[in-house]
Amino acid sequence: MAARLPIEQDRGPALSEDGLPTYEHLAEQEGPQSRFGRWAGWIEKRALERHAAITPEERARRRARGWGNDEMDALDPEPPTPTPDLSRLSIQTDAYSLLSEPPPGPDSPLPRLPVVSTHLHPTHLKMNHFGSRFLPHSTAPIRCLLPLQADQLLLIGHDEGLSVLDMFPQDWTEDGHIQAKGPEDARVYPLWVGESVFQMSFLEQDENSGVVLVLVGPESESPGARETEHQRVVRMYKLASLLSLAKYAVAHKGSNPVSLDTFATLQTTPKKHRPTSSIARGLKSLIPPSTTENSAQSYQALLSPAPSLSASRAGPQRINSDESTRSWEVVDDLPMRWARDFVPLAAPGSRLFGQSVITFSLWDKSEGGGVGGLGPPRGQFLAIATKNNILLYETPPNERAFQFVKLNASAQEFYTPLQSKSITFFQQTVHDVVAPERHRRTPSRGSQTTSYSTQLSIFVVFEKKAGWIRLADSAVGEMELFDHGFSAGASLAHNRTLSVAGSGTPRRHASTIADGSAGTARWIPPTRCDLPNGRSVYLLTRGSVTHVAPSPLSSHTTGTVPLGTVPWRTAPSWVVGRVSPSEEGLLQLTALGEGSIEVVELPIASLLTTKGSKGKGKDMTLRVEEDAGGETGFLCAGGYWDQSEEPGLHRTYSTASYSSTDSEEVALRYRRQVGFYGWCRKGLSDWRVFWLGGTFEDM
Repeated sequence: MAARLPIEQDRGPALSEDGLPTYEHLAEQEGPQSRFGRWAGWIEKRALERHAAITPEERARRRARGWGNDEMDALDPEPPTPTPDLSRLSIQTDAYSLLSEPPPGPDSPLPRLPVVSTHLHPTHLKMNHFGSRFLPHSTAPIRCLLPLQADQLLLIGHDEGLSVLDMFPQDWTEDGHIQAKGPEDARVYPLWVGESVFQMSFLEQDENSGVVLVLVGPESESPGARETEHQRVVRMYKLASLLSLAKYAVAHKGSNPVSLDTFATLQTTPKKHRPTSSIARGLKSLIPPSTTENSAQSYQALLSPAPSLSASRAGPQRINSDESTRSWEVVDDLPMRWARDFVPLAAPGSRLFGQSVITFSLWDKSEGGGVGGLGPPRGQFLAIATKNNILLYETPPNERAFQFVKLNASAQEFYTPLQSKSITFFQQTVHDVVAPERHRRTPSRGSQTTSYSTQLSIFVVFEKKAGWIRLADSAVGEMELFDHGFSAGASLAHNRTLSVAGSGTPRRHASTIADGSAGTARWIPPTRCDLPNGRSVYLLTRGSVTHVAPSPLSSHTTGTVPLGTVPWRTAPSWVVGRVSPSEEGLLQLTALGEGSIEVVELPIASLLTTKGSKGKGKDMTLRVEEDAGGETGFLCAGGYWDQSEEPGLHRTYSTASYSSTDSEEVALRYRRQVGFYGWCRKGLSDWRVFWLGGTFEDM
């Protein structure tokens, strides 16, 4: 049996104020490993064994990647033998603060591995998966995603709450260094549970005074959901609070998420037809006064600029206490304060108060589109869809708070006979045809056509139909695709160019597109693509067919010949368009849905070819399908994960960064080449986040 080691004591004079020994004093007397006591020898032995287990090939591979260049260059290739002169093992604790900071830069001693992308040949599209292939990103359906800090942190909203995906996790190495890993080792940390997150959008992206618009609701299995019948509300969160909550979860690995079950139940508005009983009044009395005041305050205060980031991290209420015993309670309470740092959009007494929100849509006035006397082209429009209404808000000039849009002294509130599934802003042209014979589908020679300027409208998708609402005059109409039977000769030229079958894909003619099945096909929201020549197109999809229509859309889409028609194998849930920055570029369409991912690339010149010319776009159209492992869906645009020369994405492709260099063309180029995030269902309780994108020049 080994000899019993003596008890280590501080035999020197007490140097601290309280007379107690410290680790620094003990290390000076007994060595750097004195704090481990009798285990110091075993720790050194295990460290030498691990070092000896590394083969020369593994050591050469690590040296090629930059691991330990400073100390391993002087080592012998053969495994070392223990000697009395070896330095003792030391643990570095000075770098612990780096865990709460952004990932280290390129000067890190252990650089990140390059990002690995899957190229979808023969197209220009690339696909990236994040994290372990054995661990899901969420066990509930993923609804939305919000990139933060140049896509280094991804907020994931799902039915169980909110999580953050750390794209560059950091771990301790055996020699005490911090190793920053890449997206292939990304990790998910839960932020809160008890409130589902269905939609997230930026109102302002400044980290100090930014605001995020979030659609939340009680979790389906929570008590609040059963009592309120899935009441969903729109809130405005401080971006600084959400960012602080995400950084806290990343730094404190393994910490429990914030539980919002009780808070969501207390914040729920009772039904209008139920009187407030004594039990409800009793529950209301349990709510702290600070919570009640925070919910009732005007959200103009939220949108005011924050004095500093540290002030925003303090939460909506400040704790004025000098007791040192409560300091740890304040730290532990920070995640709850950050999660509750919001203001509801629906103020008491407003039209939106007490109504369940289905979805919302934002439109930046700088994108164009007149609205007939609704103020200068700046600010934002916000459309909120409830069960039977669509409410319209706007930001007045020189203000940041939303107000009801009013025309002729009346607020804009549109009634919908059916419950809408999604709403989207789009630009529309109006042509009034005045003719003696109103029953004709086309204007006669004696008719007169009056054209108006571009108008802003709302595209409303119902269960089996779609319609539009023009904001200027509240006119409504049903959306229909081009009738191929009415003008078959004009459409065949375009169908011949774009409806190309590649890799065994069966052809689809106009007769199969316009058959009876189109009446039951479902619509999906339209998407807009800006072409290099200054023109724009809309992608209108119903069922398994996408029409490429010129922008702005005509109010009579039935008689407007589309620029092209693209059929899909299965009906997609979303179609994303990307455009190459070159003048003679490509239009890349990606369909996401229940089946595999379908990608079609076609030359833009074929879209602009007149029906009488002979184009060669047929031979240049490319099509590919990729099995993602399950059902897929669209989340949001963002990311440049195909560019592996700097995987950390420390550069920020924003308008502000390019204004300093006066390079608008470069900014536009990167905006067109930005990718997009999607979700994929791998199993029963396995949802993942993936990315699709890629540059057009490197292929």
